[in-house]
Amino acid sequence: MQELTFVESPGSDIRPYDRLIGAGLDGDRWLFTPRDTVEAAWRVVDPVLGDVVRVHPYAGGTWGPKEADRLLPHRAAWHGPAA
Repeated sequence: MQELTFVESPGSDIRPYDRLIGAGLDGDRWLFTPRDTVEAAWRVVDPVLGDVVRVHPYAGGTWGPKEADRLLPHRAAWHGPAA
C-alpha cells in the first residue's frame, strides 16, 4: 500500500493538489501509482466489497457510459472542456 501525503513547501505558490493535477496533465508519472499496482490492489479489495455498485463499461476516449447522463438535471447535457 502507498500513502499520498501533500505538503506545501514554504515560499511555493503551487498548492500540493495543483501540483498533482499539473503532473497528471503533463504526463509526469512520478507522483502516481503504476497501473499494475492499482489493478493488483483491486483484485484484493473487490471481492471484499462485493457487487455493491454496478460498473458501466465504455470505450476509451469517449465521455463515458450513457448511464452517466442520469446524473444531469432534466434536459442538461455534458459540455466539452475545450468548447
